[in-house]
Amino acid sequence: MWTNEMVVDRLREAADTLRRLPDGEARFRLGLRSAWPDVVRDAATAYAAAGPSVRLGPPSPGAIDRLETTIGWLGLLSEPQRRIAWALASGVSVARLARLIGCHRNTVANRHAAALRIIAGHLNRGATGGAEAPAPPPM
Repeated sequence: MWTNEMVVDRLREAADTLRRLPDGEARFRLGLRSAWPDVVRDAATAYAAAGPSVRLGPPSPGAIDRLETTIGWLGLLSEPQRRIAWALASGVSVARLARLIGCHRNTVANRHAAALRIIAGHLNRGATGGAEAPAPPPM
């Protein structure tokens, strides 16, 4: 049986998987770069004061398959619910999202909870648009 927490975990995994996928247009943008090194404007930039940037590894094939399924779940929601669910799964805080869309953080939390209930209810009924409902992950 699917719960709201399980749906939240799958949405977060989907957002993380999407973030880890390679950029398909990067090879075209790389052709527009200069061979000269970037200009260093100050010492902090020259010595990498911001710290090293770490690139995440590629997602597993299973994670990509789950991403495709999870993205389909967003079609069950209205546009505002979809935006809220995806923003929160992507790591945007409730308070920041509330400021961005111009409503109270309790409203954002309530709309998110309603979206999770819709998805979990749909999965528990097995109505995933003609396909079988995926089995919930083992506990």
